[in-house]
Amino acid sequence: MARPRRPSLTPRLSEYRLARQLTQEQVAEAIGISAEMVRRHEKGENHPSPAYRARYSALYRASQADLGLVPGAVGGTARSTSLDVEQLVTQITESGTSRDVIERLDRATTAIAEMHTRAPARTVLRQVLRLRADAHQLLSGPIRLSQARDVYRIESELLAHSCLLLSDLKQDDAALRHGMAGLTFAEEAGSSDAIIRSALAKTLRWTDRLMESADMARAGHARSPMTPIRLQLGCYEANAAALVGDIRRAQEVLGRVEKETDRCEQDSGVSAWSFPAARQAVFALSVATQARDTDGALRAAASADDSWAAGAPVNKANWAQIRIGAGIALIDRGDLAAGIDEVRPVLELPPELRVSTVTAYTANLTRRLRDRRLRNDRSARDLLSDIRLFTLEALPNDPG
Repeated sequence: MARPRRPSLTPRLSEYRLARQLTQEQVAEAIGISAEMVRRHEKGENHPSPAYRARYSALYRASQADLGLVPGAVGGTARSTSLDVEQLVTQITESGTSRDVIERLDRATTAIAEMHTRAPARTVLRQVLRLRADAHQLLSGPIRLSQARDVYRIESELLAHSCLLLSDLKQDDAALRHGMAGLTFAEEAGSSDAIIRSALAKTLRWTDRLMESADMARAGHARSPMTPIRLQLGCYEANAAALVGDIRRAQEVLGRVEKETDRCEQDSGVSAWSFPAARQAVFALSVATQARDTDGALRAAASADDSWAAGAPVNKANWAQIRIGAGIALIDRGDLAAGIDEVRPVLELPPELRVSTVTAYTANLTRRLRDRRLRNDRSARDLLSDIRLFTLEALPNDPG
């Protein structure tokens, strides 16, 4: 007996992808396959499995029939229609994963964000990627629409965190891919994209795409509730604006952030998305440095030190930024010896904590020390040599 022929299908995946202005790489990241496989699915060269048909359907908010992945309904008897309805009701009421499983994944996502300032970036990234694998496994099984949206929200938060960590590990291209995929998941979940825009604004800033960083941060601030991430987004905009020379915009944004600070809900202070007073001081110091306002930079450093002295948790990267920033301000004032004293303790940081946000500050310090007026100063040359060694021993680019 001849095997029944498989129905001929005409996938409309590329049509839906282009309507959402997504690349094949972004779709691949969102549903957990390669960009090449997305291309083959779109051309009809390979037919996606039921699990991936479901993911395409959820991503594009369209039925599998509308996407051309299964034969569409072309009529039928009242009996078949009745059976279809019964099957649909059964699927809604009996399918799906346990709510407890999703809640555990949600709690684990929050817990790993709390590890951000207390463990090396590489260690935290491994945990984030493990949780992402768990999320993908949930999406590949039977899952209700409401549950899928919860998992999409969690996945968007995990992608935001991996974007942040990959940027710290100097893997900027990968960080941007994760961040853009996170925006897609947040949109599909109908959830806030503020933390994703925060991670992307930071990555864009460290890749010198400063105006994009400022605009990304401004868009995130406009969407953000009154939480610490709102303050962080404002400071990212201010920092990027200062770096392109728009000091007036930077100072106006910082003034707005200062007014909002008392109105924001407080959190643990140690999450990847926390924005404690000491971290806010880092940005005030950075803007003051760009404006050559040494008094303002040193006031910001003192503010951070006061916060830590009062018992606030110490983030080593922020501590290093404050020490180096204060050192630069003192050198700009003409007090090289005091500037060196500020910086020296930073050079003792272990390699796994020498993330890109720290080495970028040492690069700025290096430019100061190469100033013509310090060219023949023995202590400046010695510090330059020590900074080169510090940077060479920093964590490698590969986060694996």
